[in-house]
Amino acid sequence: MDEKIKDFQLEEYRRKEEEEKKAILRAEVFHIGKGWKVSIINEGKCQARNIRIISSDLTSETGRIHIMNEPIVPYPVLNRNDRFYLDLCLMQGHNIKPTIHLVWDDDFGTNRTITQSLCLC
Repeated sequence: MDEKIKDFQLEEYRRKEEEEKKAILRAEVFHIGKGWKVSIINEGKCQARNIRIISSDLTSETGRIHIMNEPIVPYPVLNRNDRFYLDLCLMQGHNIKPTIHLVWDDDFGTNRTITQSLCLC
């Protein structure tokens, strides 16, 4: 029994140590006045670095969506609980559910990703 408790405690310690090294990013979209913004948020415990957004849906040609402040990415550093914003320009017939891939580096690894759909309706 003591061995099982010890194994459980070691595994719990490893899990917590691993979580301390991870940034957890997500995107949130919202409408302000006549414009749309995407907020990229770090909800993890570690700093995210070199944050990139990859999406064929966020192009003027295919998705009919343009990132107005595109030079902001790759974003160099995003600390825990911080965020940055992207301004979107939506063209007629735009994709109302674009899919994005957020890619970043943190203390856990490089090129970590999450795929997320946004709702622009």
